[in-house]
Amino acid sequence: MPRFKTTENILKNTQELYDPNWFDKPFLELPPSIPWDYKRELQIEDVDIWEVVSEMSGPSGIYASWLPYAEFYIIVKNGKIDSTYYGDGSDKYAAKRCKELNIPYPEKNGIIK
Repeated sequence: MPRFKTTENILKNTQELYDPNWFDKPFLELPPSIPWDYKRELQIEDVDIWEVVSEMSGPSGIYASWLPYAEFYIIVKNGKIDSTYYGDGSDKYAAKRCKELNIPYPEKNGIIK
């Protein structure tokens, strides 16, 4: 089941973005998302909703931009922003940084630790 958070949820508390109506249906309902136009580089402040890619206590984890939907990742270590990665192929750089920080990163064949 996908999980979603706001930037505030990620940095200031452990709550998830939650709408009880999402669970009232017999199918998976996701928060709304619109594609980013890539006319300029996306910034953290532009993102309203993040999808949780991988998360540990601390809080530490990697999150992907959901609203707007773009190839943009934020890595958080112990409640502080460690790094961001934007654009085509940025997931590879984010995965490498996660490995350096010992944050699990999902791959096609399982999770890289």
